[in-house]
Amino acid sequence: MEFAELKKSLKANNICACYCCYGDDENLISRAVAMIKELAAPPQEFNVSDKEFASGRDLVDELMQLPLMGERRVVIARGKVDMAAVGEYLKSPNPQAVLVTTDYIPHDSWNNRAAAPTYPEGATAVDCNRVGINYVAPFVKKQAAGMNATIGDRAVKELYSRCGGYMSRITQESEKLALLRAGGEITEADVIAEVRADTEYVVFELTDCIVKRDTARALKIVDGMAKSNDLVAAFTILYNRFKKMFTVAVDSGGAAALGIKQYAAQKLREEGAAFTKARLKALVDMLADIDYSYKTGAISQYDALCSFVIQASAR
Repeated sequence: MEFAELKKSLKANNICACYCCYGDDENLISRAVAMIKELAAPPQEFNVSDKEFASGRDLVDELMQLPLMGERRVVIARGKVDMAAVGEYLKSPNPQAVLVTTDYIPHDSWNNRAAAPTYPEGATAVDCNRVGINYVAPFVKKQAAGMNATIGDRAVKELYSRCGGYMSRITQESEKLALLRAGGEITEADVIAEVRADTEYVVFELTDCIVKRDTARALKIVDGMAKSNDLVAAFTILYNRFKKMFTVAVDSGGAAALGIKQYAAQKLREEGAAFTKARLKALVDMLADIDYSYKTGAISQYDALCSFVIQASAR
């Protein structure tokens, strides 16, 4: 089940015995848990149990308790959960209890969406990976309207990109922008001026400069990364981006095998078209060599990235 579907499902009273919330957006996981928590009958302090459980037996004992003065209890199991015990419990669950588990899973080194862990039969997996801009746009516009401000589609798109699609940052930054432009309009220029770009977005800009051979602008971006202490993360993302470009260029089926969606694969194909396959391979090897050099102290992170930008842009 996608996060966006959860609210509709709960509103329709399609209640499951167990919800396993997983993904790379902690804000969405927290919001999913909060929505499910509202299923508990009042008084919630007696009908909600939110903690880590020392053993599967302790968790099952908690789930088998009856609610106080109501129809339903909610048990939120934090930390590592004994899924074998959960699987046995779900064969005959307490109809007056709802179990919730949480799994924060950062996206992998290829920047793919976190895949659902293996959950027992009877558990409903709730996908709390970063949602698309179609979900975010109405939320941001509602945030702005709360301060009698408006925000256009281009500004929303820029905000989404600069925040990397993460709802926690989007929420904070949209609130800040709404306060800044209370009673007025939040423009794309406001977003660019007030919202620091997520590292992934900055690397996308850097890659674009390399593809266009705009060395001067690329080096300015590297300077900005250095000031923001983003060099290590940026180097890793840049390395993986060029590996993706090379993979898509040499094997049309490689993208699907790595979990890269069709639209993303097409964008990588377009970027990679600026290089020959041999040149892409050389750039990936160059990044690997430079990575080794700065990790062994032969060169600084800043000099390593500048060196790659200059050589890659000069092809």
